[in-house]
Amino acid sequence: MDERIDRLLSLAEQQHATIVEQGRQNAQQQATIVEQGRQIAQQAEHIGLLAQSVVLLLGEELGVPVPEGDAAAEPPRTDMDGMPY
Repeated sequence: MDERIDRLLSLAEQQHATIVEQGRQNAQQQATIVEQGRQIAQQAEHIGLLAQSVVLLLGEELGVPVPEGDAAAEPPRTDMDGMPY
């Protein structure tokens, strides 16, 4: 009977060690995923800035410079009949 109890305790300890190791690996994977998410966000920001720069350069090259900042004038607004308001 004592041998069976010892065997059960040994199996329980092995399972516990396996669960602890899996938890450690999951934590490492989560940290890796978070870091990859940060890198992707940073790359997306860089791509957005690059696209914005290309648009500004193309506008200048075509002779239609894009005003910088929020100073861009809105196009005139018209109603359904084409009358400005």
